Amino acid sequence: MSSFCTVLDGAKTGKTILQGRYRQDCNSKQYGTQFMPPWKMEPDHHILQYPLSRGDLPPFVMDLFRETMESIKNEYLQRIADHFVALPAKIKDADLVAPWQGAEARAQEMLSSPEPHVRAVGQAQNNALEAIKTHVARVSELYADTMRKAAVVGAAAGGGAAFTQLSIESRQDKLRAVSREFVGGPPGERKTFVVFGQEEVARLRASYAYLYDWTHKPGGTRFPWSVAMRELGAIKLRARNDFKPISQDFYENMSMRKL
Repeated sequence: MSSFCTVLDGAKTGKTILQGRYRQDCNSKQYGTQFMPPWKMEPDHHILQYPLSRGDLPPFVMDLFRETMESIKNEYLQRIADHFVALPAKIKDADLVAPWQGAEARAQEMLSSPEPHVRAVGQAQNNALEAIKTHVARVSELYADTMRKAAVVGAAAGGGAAFTQLSIESRQDKLRAVSREFVGGPPGERKTFVVFGQEEVARLRASYAYLYDWTHKPGGTRFPWSVAMRELGAIKLRARNDFKPISQDFYENMSMRKL
C-alpha cells in the first residue's frame, strides 16, 4: 500500500514506475487496461476490451446508472424515430428559397420595363445576382474539396468515418476557413453591395446557397448550414413571424456551460 501511495503521489514524491514494468502491467491479462467495467466499455472502441467481473459483489451503482440510461436512451430514440417517420419526405423549404426567388423575379420585372432607367436598375440587380451565384458555386466546390481532403486525412488517422475522425479543433479550423470565404464575397464585386446592401447580400447569399445545394444534390447537404446557419435561421424565423432579436451578451447569459 505504501508503494502504491508513493507512486500515486509521484508529483510530490518524485517516484515513477519504470516504463518496462508499466508496459508489462498494461499488457497483463489480469491487471491490464483491456479489463473494464460494463458501464465504461465502448462498443466502437478499437482496443480489445474485456468485462471486469465483480464476482460475488452486489451490482455497482454505475452499472445500475448505465442500465437505466440505456433504457431511457432507447425509449427516446424510438420516440424520435417514430416522429421523423411520420414526417413527409424531404422537400425543399419554400421559406428559405423565397428571398432569392423574389430578388430574381423583381430583377426580371424591371428588365422588362419600357422605361430605360428602370431597365438599368434591373440590369444592375441581375448582374449582382449573377455575381452571388458565381461566388456561391465557387465556395460550394471549395467546401466539397475541403471535405474530400479531410476525408483522406481522417480515414488515414482512424480508418473510420472520414471527417469526424479529425480532432474538433481541426474540423472547426477547416469549416471556419470556408465560412470566412463564403461571407467575404462576392470578392471584388463592390457593385453587388451597392445595389443590394450588405445585409441583403448576406440574405441572398444564404438563400441561394440553400437553393444551389438542393438543386445539385436533391435532399441537400451540410454545405449551406456550415457556411450560413445563422442567416438561414433568421430567414426562417422572419417567415414565421417569430423573430425576436437579442444582443450577443444576453445570448451568452442564456448559454449552458459545463462546470
